Amino acid sequence: KVKAGETSPPDLLTEAELIEQMEKHQIGTDASIPAHIKSLCDRGYVRLESGRRLSPSTLGVVLAHAYSSIDDELIKPTMRSCVEKQLKLIAKGTLSFEEVLL
Repeated sequence: KVKAGETSPPDLLTEAELIEQMEKHQIGTDASIPAHIKSLCDRGYVRLESGRRLSPSTLGVVLAHAYSSIDDELIKPTMRSCVEKQLKLIAKGTLSFEEVLL
């Protein structure tokens, strides 16, 4: 039997959940993660709602859609994680920035 109904969007992430996801994907450090989240708010990509939930702004949604239209990989946390790993290798001197850009 088919039942009619509506789907609902997932709950908004809390700051703690976003931090958990950033740590899971090795994005940022313990020291830089709060600055990343503050930057998202300061730039108007998200708003901090009650319960410390992060709500995407119209600007944030439009930017996500624009990046996705270029390449879906651009909005995935794995992309940022890969970039951060490459930057660490450049900082250690084991990879040159030319190798990353080519």
